Amino acid sequence: MPLRLARISRKQFSFFPSIAVRRSARKKVAVLGARYGDLVTERRALRPLGVDLSEAGGATEDEIVAASAGAQVILCGGAPKISAAVIRRLPELKAVVRYGIGVDTVDLAECTKRGIYVANVPDYCIEEVATHALTLILAWTRKIPLARANTRAGHWDVAPVKPLQSPRDLVLGVLGFGRIAQSLCRMARGIGFQVWACDPYVPKSRILKKGARPVSLDALVRRSDFISLHLPLSSKTRHIIGAEQLKRTKPTAYLVNTARGELIDEEALQAALNRGQLAGAALDVMEKEPPNPDHPLRTMENLILTPHCAWYTERSQNELRHKACAEVIRVLRGGVPKSIVNKEVLR
Repeated sequence: MPLRLARISRKQFSFFPSIAVRRSARKKVAVLGARYGDLVTERRALRPLGVDLSEAGGATEDEIVAASAGAQVILCGGAPKISAAVIRRLPELKAVVRYGIGVDTVDLAECTKRGIYVANVPDYCIEEVATHALTLILAWTRKIPLARANTRAGHWDVAPVKPLQSPRDLVLGVLGFGRIAQSLCRMARGIGFQVWACDPYVPKSRILKKGARPVSLDALVRRSDFISLHLPLSSKTRHIIGAEQLKRTKPTAYLVNTARGELIDEEALQAALNRGQLAGAALDVMEKEPPNPDHPLRTMENLILTPHCAWYTERSQNELRHKACAEVIRVLRGGVPKSIVNKEVLR
């Protein structure tokens, strides 16, 4: 007689945890504003925990809520704003994990009030952003945009780029002295720049130890040949470079921003560049991203604009995704994120 196999219903089958994850026990993670083309890394990392992924751009609050309804964790990058209004509509939310360093797009106060962890990935893309900042600085040190425009116009003459100065005769002022600024300091000093630094939250002794000269914001603005921004965005740092600061810069100075667009008042920057208060600028970030096609800064000859790509290499992207997923896993297993930003939630 042939052996008869007993029928096992879907309900009975779900009682074998080694074979299937109970439907009621499945978890949900909303992925918002990812720019990687696929979620292969995330699916592979989170599959063992029985996670359902919901992906959306997160352009509006309603879109964020629709994608995140029932989610225990939001994993977000790019521009989605996780506002207080959004958070209040997501009662099951346990954590917001940022694909990146900055957390200015998340309402920290509301998350803390509701016991929701906010975590980031603070230790990736350090060398990438420092390298990008130095590349922009060197492009203006050698006035590459002017030389390129000159040769494309059919000329072959050094006159348009005169005068050029050696890095040994130039002061690089860094505003903010965290990991990226310290890496930039090391690189810039290696090719001769004098580095000045302003950061009220970093002891002067540490700045000196890293080979930079601690100075005030006013001294940095007045005396630097290059001003490179490396600050987080907050109510205190928004438009920290505005009309008043730009009036005090050298007319031969250059402004470089690879941090957050809103650190600079763009209208004041445009006016300063037009009036010759500033020789030039280089921006990897802007107040609104992407900027409108007719944004006047797009076409200015004394400005280099790159599309928020300072963070990117294949290595840094892979590191970011794996570290962000590791934080999600910690939360879903009942733990605390390793890189928790709002530590007050633990009290």
